[in-house]
Amino acid sequence: MDPIQIFARVGGVTYRSMDANRAFEVWVHLARSAGWDVVELPADRKVDDPTNLGAVMVEGIKYRIRFSPRVRRLLADDSTGHLTYKDALGYAAWAEPDLAAYEQD
Repeated sequence: MDPIQIFARVGGVTYRSMDANRAFEVWVHLARSAGWDVVELPADRKVDDPTNLGAVMVEGIKYRIRFSPRVRRLLADDSTGHLTYKDALGYAAWAEPDLAAYEQD
């Protein structure tokens, strides 16, 4: 599985900073479990951007780890007195290649 195909499904449908921190750790764990050599770059975290969890190097390519609504979740809704389920987007972490280091010809 390519690193961009790995999704750490952490959190619900609302943002929580503790979920974001955990999501980064889970993404790194999942990537390593898939056989990738992952090096965390803690100095590359942008604290003013809650969707940017930081960066990692995966076998020579830099990836930004993002966190936002990205995966489908089923929500139980009993507000009308009847239990129904509806689709919603839940938070997850995923990798995006950092293309700033690459020049396009």
